[in-house]
Amino acid sequence: MLFDMNISASIKCKSCGKLNIIDVSLFDLSNRDLYHVDCDCRTNILKIKSSDCKNFRVYISCLGCDKEHLYIFNSRQVLSEKVKILTCPTSRMDIAFIGNRKLVRDMAMQYERDLQELINVLGI
Repeated sequence: MLFDMNISASIKCKSCGKLNIIDVSLFDLSNRDLYHVDCDCRTNILKIKSSDCKNFRVYISCLGCDKEHLYIFNSRQVLSEKVKILTCPTSRMDIAFIGNRKLVRDMAMQYERDLQELINVLGI
């Protein structure tokens, strides 16, 4: 039986608003002390720390409140078929999706379509 050892994350940059979809192999995490991702505008949007590839500390720069939030997961949680929706504890805004590659991409695209529809309805 083969296991998919990849996770994806979808995060909007707090500086430029660009939607970033990142694919990460858990094997990449085992070779580093800290894995980090920057947006094209050079703003850090994601950091992942794992000392044993079983537990993960995920740091996300928040679009909602401009702070960095910490989320802790174990390998079962991030490799499941489900997507984790990460929410800002201050604004309650959804700030990231993490999990299965296809599901993360589908959710991110639906989120973008819904946001654009809301903007069109409000006439912004």
